[in-house]
Amino acid sequence: MATVEKVILILKALSDYYIGKFTVNSKTHIMWQGLMPDIPDDILELATKQYMRENDWPPNGAAKIIEIANKLMQPKLPDWSEAWKECIEYINKFSWEQAKGFSHPMIEEAYNRIGNWDNLQSDDVPTVRAQFRQTYEQLIHRAESEIKLLPEAREVSEKYRIGVGGLTRKLEAKNDNE
Repeated sequence: MATVEKVILILKALSDYYIGKFTVNSKTHIMWQGLMPDIPDDILELATKQYMRENDWPPNGAAKIIEIANKLMQPKLPDWSEAWKECIEYINKFSWEQAKGFSHPMIEEAYNRIGNWDNLQSDDVPTVRAQFRQTYEQLIHRAESEIKLLPEAREVSEKYRIGVGGLTRKLEAKNDNE
């Protein structure tokens, strides 16, 4: 989505801002654009401005600007303690069968993965809270890792996971038959 014109514009802005510290050649814009196929022009511009605001030195490459762009495109997620609080409030308000409609799908997924209602009603609240935190943070980390992938890499990764999942099921079935 990053257009050639916008990439050239941000490279010029970086070169003008970091005089003598950031140089581009005739192929730089092609490489940068190839790394940003999923970043809209307006986000790319904001990410570049944000980078320039926070850094005295120019970027060594496109990675930091892409990282900022990805953060700008992500919805703000509750931190683990906010998510935990939401689960506890939810349990106090509804029964486990109604456990739908959390403020974010990651919260619902973490809730379901730790055993939902039964575990959250445990007498060992500190352990369950720690399990929830670890699960929730792992889900967020995985989602953030996915976002960093180029669209083509995401497709290949998904095909690989589907293939591995099928192979795993075949191996499990084989072991069950033995």
